[in-house]
Amino acid sequence: MSTDLYVELADGTRIGYAEVGDPEGPPVVYFHGNPGSRLEVDLPASRRAAEQLGIRLLAPDRPGMGLSSFRTFTVREYPQLIGRFADILGLERFVVIGLSGGGKYACACAWGLHDRLSQVALVSSTCSPDLPGAKATWNRQDRLLFTLADRVPWLVRMVFAKFAPDARRDAESLLSMLDNLGPTDRDLLGREEFRQALARSVAEAFRQGGRGVAHDNTLEARPWNIPLDQIQVPIQIWHGEDDRLVPPQASRILADALPHATTHFVPEAGHFMIADHVDNILQSIL
Repeated sequence: MSTDLYVELADGTRIGYAEVGDPEGPPVVYFHGNPGSRLEVDLPASRRAAEQLGIRLLAPDRPGMGLSSFRTFTVREYPQLIGRFADILGLERFVVIGLSGGGKYACACAWGLHDRLSQVALVSSTCSPDLPGAKATWNRQDRLLFTLADRVPWLVRMVFAKFAPDARRDAESLLSMLDNLGPTDRDLLGREEFRQALARSVAEAFRQGGRGVAHDNTLEARPWNIPLDQIQVPIQIWHGEDDRLVPPQASRILADALPHATTHFVPEAGHFMIADHVDNILQSIL
């Protein structure tokens, strides 16, 4: 297991990443949530599943988070970045997983890297805000944050810049502020091993400050600009029915827009369902 790796692209962009599992196994590239980082694959269940299934699980930090240098980019441009990352690591064909806010990048790669992806999994994913009914899935906090991120992104950058030192110092206390969780998610955060691992990942998202997290929120607030109806790569959609951070309706809306999506809505599972269902999720795409 190596959690502090990085590669440097020809243009000087640095991409930090973590790698767990079997170095000789089939490659799976994991896109973390927001705020999150490469350290999400160091969650106990993900690490064990990668080892038991014999896969090579790779998780790049997005620009400005963790070890990856900051640069502006769009959702539509992200496949180019991942394509160059995969080239350096010698990945000819691979599988992609996108968790929560990482779902938009997984969809982008299913479109932009369709000749290199065999399967995609979306877990607790958001959906593009221009899809019918998408904004109705936003809670009050989402509406405020995403409206600001879209219209006055500089203000959101300032807010996250001030927020970053607290996040780095004590991310566990920030997790305790999540009050709109269902019972399964509350139970997961009550498990010390899971809570500490998630807190490390969140703190790492703010390693360089709040600029990367702020940019990610701006992209979440705007249409993905991806022709979802043209995606031919098979996509497995997993969502907990008791997810109160990203309602399962977001995945239903996304599934309707994708021509080759298979859905798995899990009763009583919450937003952090990957912790208890990672084996099934990985097996569905291998």
